[in-house]
Amino acid sequence: MKKELLLQVKNLKTYFHTESGLVKAVDDVSFDLYKGETLGIVGESGSGKSVSCLSAMRLIPMPPGEIAGGEIIYHDPEKGPIDLLKLSIDDMRKYRGNKISMIFQEPMTSLNPVFTCGYQVVEVIQLHQKVSAEEAKQRTLALFEEVKLPNPQRIFDAYPHQLSGGQKQRVMIAMAMACKPSILIADEPTTALDVTVQKTILELMNDLRHEVGMSVMFITHDLGVIAEVADRVLVMYKGKIVEQGSVLDIFNNPQHPYTKGLMACRPPLGKRLSKLPVVSDFMGFDAQGNMVTKINSVEDALKAVEISPEETSRRLMSLEQQAPILQVQNLKTYFPTEKNFFGKVTSWVKAVDDVSFDIKPGETLGLVGESGCGKTTLGRTILRLAPATEGKVIYDGKSIFDLDKQALKAMRRNMQIIFQDPYSSLNPRMTIGDAIIEPLKIHNILANDKQRLEKAADLLTTVSMSPDHLNRYPHEFSGGQRQRICIARALALEPKFIICDESVSALDVSVQAQVLNLLIELRQKYQFTYIFISHDLSVVKFMSDRMVVMNKGKIEEMGYADDVYNNPQQEYTKKLIAAIPEGRLEDIQKRMGRLGAGAN
Repeated sequence: MKKELLLQVKNLKTYFHTESGLVKAVDDVSFDLYKGETLGIVGESGSGKSVSCLSAMRLIPMPPGEIAGGEIIYHDPEKGPIDLLKLSIDDMRKYRGNKISMIFQEPMTSLNPVFTCGYQVVEVIQLHQKVSAEEAKQRTLALFEEVKLPNPQRIFDAYPHQLSGGQKQRVMIAMAMACKPSILIADEPTTALDVTVQKTILELMNDLRHEVGMSVMFITHDLGVIAEVADRVLVMYKGKIVEQGSVLDIFNNPQHPYTKGLMACRPPLGKRLSKLPVVSDFMGFDAQGNMVTKINSVEDALKAVEISPEETSRRLMSLEQQAPILQVQNLKTYFPTEKNFFGKVTSWVKAVDDVSFDIKPGETLGLVGESGCGKTTLGRTILRLAPATEGKVIYDGKSIFDLDKQALKAMRRNMQIIFQDPYSSLNPRMTIGDAIIEPLKIHNILANDKQRLEKAADLLTTVSMSPDHLNRYPHEFSGGQRQRICIARALALEPKFIICDESVSALDVSVQAQVLNLLIELRQKYQFTYIFISHDLSVVKFMSDRMVVMNKGKIEEMGYADDVYNNPQQEYTKKLIAAIPEGRLEDIQKRMGRLGAGAN
C-alpha cells in the first residue's frame, strides 16, 4: 500500500545571528513525513531537532533567527502542495494550530497562568472554528475525557498551577488536538515526567494518532522513548541529519557512531557497569576536523565497562561490615492542609510517613518513586531544610534535630545537596567563581579570596571544566555544564555526605551519562556517601548499592539494587519497572507487528 506524503522539508537552513557569529542551527536538512506515521527526531540539545520543527511552524524569532533557505511543503488535501515558508503571516495562522499543532516540552510555560485550562482550550477552538462558546466548552470537556483527565469539569475550571505535571501535559495535548490537526509536533513532551506518567502519555498519543489518523513528529533526546513510539527515525547532530531509517533498522544495526553513542549512554537494566559509555567513546575529530570512529559497536562499549556479579558482591560485603554514617529512625514530615474556625489543623499531607533506614560510609542509597511520593521531602528533612514532625536523624553519631544553630552550621560542611534545576540554584547575577567561593566565605575557609579563587579553579578542573570559566555567568553555560558547576560548589566544603535530588532528570541522556560518571568518579576518589533521588529507576539502579522504593510517604520496598530490580516484591515496584522504556529489539518487533496487523 502506497504511503501518502503529508509534509516535505527540502534543504532547510535556519541560522541565528549572535554576538559570537553565525550559528547554523539547521544546515541543509531534508526529510518527508507520511500520513499516519510517527517520525522520531532524536539528538542532543543543540542538534537542531526543535529548530527544524519550529521552522515548519514559522515560530523562529526573527531577528536573531532567519530561515535562510529551503522549502516546507504541506500537502493540503483540499488545496494541494503549499510552501508554508511563502505564506503571509495571516495565512500561516490558519494552518498553525489548525492543520499543524505543537506540544511543547514544558507545559507550565506554554499555558497562560492567569487563565483557566478550560478557557485556553476553548479559545483555540473558537479561533479556528465557527462555534458558540457553549459548544466549544462541551468539545473541551470531551477532549479532557479523551486524554483521560480525571474530573474534566474540575480541570476545566482549574488554573495551570493547580495541576500536576502529567495533568498539565494532558491539557496541552487536548489543546493541540482541539482542531484535529493533520500533523502533531511533540517537542520533548515527556522529558520532565515520571516514567509511569510518561508511559501513559506515550500510550495516549499512540491511541489518539490511530483514532484520528494524524501524523506525529516526536522530538526527544532519548532513543528508549523513540523505540516506544516511532515508525521511522532521524538522528540529528550539529544541525545535520547523520542517520535515518526505520526504527527497526536503527536499533538493529545503527550505522553512525553518534547514534551508537546515544544508544549506549542510557543505563542498561540487565547489566551492572563501572561507568556509562558516552558519545565521545564512539567518535572524535582529527586536527582537520574530520570525524574519527573509535568504538564500532554498542556491545563492545558495554562489555568494556561491565562489572561481574562477584565484584558487586565484594563491594556490598565490604559496605555491610561498616557502622552506619546516617541513621533515619521513624521519620515523619507532615504538612497541614486544612484548619477549622479556631485555627486547629484538621487535615495533613503525610509527605514522609514513618520512614527508617541506615546508610554506610561510601555507600550510595537510591530513593526512587513517582512525583509526590515523598522522596525529595525526605532528603530535605534529613538536612533540616524541611521541618520534621517526628522521628530522628543521626549523622556520624549526632542527632541532627537536636543541634543548635551554630552546631548545625558546622555540620552543614559535611552534608551537602545538589538540586534538580541547576539554573534556579545558581544566582544569575553572580559569576561562577563567586558562586563557588560563597560557601568557603560563609564557613571562613582559607585565608583570603585569592586562595579561595585558586580553590574554585581546582574544583572546576575536578568536574572537567576550565578555570577560565570563573568569570562567566550561569546563562552562558549549557544545562550539563551548570550541573557540573553545582557539583563543584557542593564539593567546595569537602563534604562526606551528599544528597543528589533529581540532579540529572532534566539533562540529555548523553549529558546525563557524563554527570553520572562524574558522580561515581568523585565517590571513588573522595569516598562520598550519597543519597541519590530520582523518579527514573534505571538511573537509580545504575548509581545505587541499595535502593528504597517510596510511595505515598512510605517505603514500599528496600534492598540491594539488583535484587529489587530482578525480583521486585511489591506491585508498585513492578509497575515502575514495567514503565521504563528499554528500547529492546524484540519489543520493537512486536510493536511493529501489531501495527502491521492493524493496518491490514
